[in-house]
Amino acid sequence: MKPSKTVQEGLIAALDVGSAKVACLIAEVDDAGAIHVRGVGNRANGGGVSAGAIVDMDQTEKAIRASVDQAEKMAGVTISDVWLTFSGGEPKSTIVEVQVDIAGHAVSEADIDRAINEAREQVDVEDTGVLHAFPAAFGVDGNFSPKAPIGMYGKKLTVALHVITADHGPLQNLQACVRRAHLNVAGVVLSPFAAGLATLVEDEAKMGAACIDIGAGCTGISVFAQGALVHAEVLPMGGGVITEQVARALLTPFDHAERLKTFNGSAMVDAADERLEIEVPQVGERGGDSVVRMPRAALTGVIQKELELLLATVSDRLDASGFSGIAGRRVVLTGGVAQAEGIRDLATRMLGRQVRIGRPEVIDGLPQAAQASSFSAALGLLFYVVRRPVQDAAKKQKPERAKGPAGGGFGRLTRWFRNNF
Repeated sequence: MKPSKTVQEGLIAALDVGSAKVACLIAEVDDAGAIHVRGVGNRANGGGVSAGAIVDMDQTEKAIRASVDQAEKMAGVTISDVWLTFSGGEPKSTIVEVQVDIAGHAVSEADIDRAINEAREQVDVEDTGVLHAFPAAFGVDGNFSPKAPIGMYGKKLTVALHVITADHGPLQNLQACVRRAHLNVAGVVLSPFAAGLATLVEDEAKMGAACIDIGAGCTGISVFAQGALVHAEVLPMGGGVITEQVARALLTPFDHAERLKTFNGSAMVDAADERLEIEVPQVGERGGDSVVRMPRAALTGVIQKELELLLATVSDRLDASGFSGIAGRRVVLTGGVAQAEGIRDLATRMLGRQVRIGRPEVIDGLPQAAQASSFSAALGLLFYVVRRPVQDAAKKQKPERAKGPAGGGFGRLTRWFRNNF
């Protein structure tokens, strides 16, 4: 057996820490930008994370170590830096519009940086941190476009900056677990953003689409338009709630409820479910009473009810975001729960939109087991690092407050942004 070698430049390690599992991907990037997966790790994280937040640091650290170790052995390397997904901290998505004076000269990168810096200064980050800050749209003297107007002449430059903030505490807890596993954090990406990068095709992201990433502990919502992320948020509800309700309704242990949901469940009740019977182990019972038979409808009815509640909440949040129209034509479902039988038809009815099941783009070296929807966020991390479509101003040092007057057109860009993407 060849000894492990230290990770070299050109290798990326992605770590997706979820409520049900911790996934680690180690990939190599060639000179052409192609990604080749060399190692995959996947370990259960029962009880370590709840609704995107660390609740048991020891359990989470143990799962991280096991997942990373598995990926390292497969890749034949030892990694020191990882990119993280993050879905806790109640992330908030805000469009901040600023206007700066360019005094009639051609717009330069420095002018755009100045506007972005001023926009970041307007975000209240006293109790939160900036995860991402993307320039989403631009205007020169009232003429708006999603492209940076480098070289154009005018008097006023306006920038709409998409800023995503999250509470410090949950992120610090996640990073602490990673450091306890003797790893450094190279960067952090919001989970629904990563899932969208992995599952939306280029034309969907340009035309406008929403990615709904339904995991075990939470559900991520991301909306894309003109190839850029324009809205993101996380709901503290997911497949784990469905498992709990199945356990309570059928009086079965939680681990059996998860298996019943996965192997016998469906997102919609079928007429035949009343005739089909399933075996349900009973909690606390022994002997002949330990297993009972009941119609499959008892299981699928609970699953459908909980999924309807979740999807109704997603629909309400899309409407409240102000970007419902942008994502009106297409919704892509991904995450572990998206693998449920019949969920596409249920989501189409509940959301009133065209729905497809999104699986991550298949890349070289990716095993069949890692091509499922549950690996979307982990794959999206790799795409973020390699193919980042827009500048993320959140990665820059916070500067001194820029001086730029707000003009009478203030607010027009945001209206254009919402109405024309």
